[in-house]
Amino acid sequence: MILLEYLRTTVLGLFRTPSYSLVTIILPGMMFLFLGSSLTETRIEANMVLAAFCVFATLGVAFFQFGVGIANDRESPWETYARVLPVHHGVRLASTVLSSLVFVAMAVGVLIVVAVFSTEAGMDANSWLRMLFAVLVGAVPMAALGVAIGYWVNPKAALPIANLLYILLAFLGGIFLRPELMPDFLDRISLMTPVRHICELTWAGALGLPWSSASFLWLLAYSIIFGALAIAGQRRDAGMRYG
Repeated sequence: MILLEYLRTTVLGLFRTPSYSLVTIILPGMMFLFLGSSLTETRIEANMVLAAFCVFATLGVAFFQFGVGIANDRESPWETYARVLPVHHGVRLASTVLSSLVFVAMAVGVLIVVAVFSTEAGMDANSWLRMLFAVLVGAVPMAALGVAIGYWVNPKAALPIANLLYILLAFLGGIFLRPELMPDFLDRISLMTPVRHICELTWAGALGLPWSSASFLWLLAYSIIFGALAIAGQRRDAGMRYG
């Protein structure tokens, strides 16, 4: 099946780039060990920090595999060749999405191992499943944002912009600074970011609390907006290069 072949090629290509693969897989666990573990005096706190850092792991994949990766690929000889192959663009995009899930799963897996062995983190099976489901749901709008960056931003500017958004959204979303510690004005800004609503869902899942329908609606709206930007950017790029 051609989708599986594209997936295999994409994953192998990323593994042959240790500067991406190792950093993506190991960084969230290292950040948790050096920063997050100091905020985990109780099991509840440990689970909340773990949930937030799972979101942090998805941001790295979204911004660097999608954003920076697509921006750089746009000018590569391979991309020019791949565009003329008799393969629907959706197949190639699907292989990119699936490969990103592979790296998200590995990064989150490493993170969970680090958290369980270094803190009091732990929850029942239902809470684990709900937390991981929330992470998966949240990966959709962030992946769409990454694709939009990849097609709209100049390749030379993609890395600094991705780094800026990576850190900015992590702080504003409540990953490094919990909402109860934010000033009121910052909390209001935080509530308008997609990362904050992903964190709200993962926190609720990890703590066994009900999910907020408002957070799902916010993420749906962001998915539509970022998805539209990504499609428009892809068509714009195709028109400029091949149209």
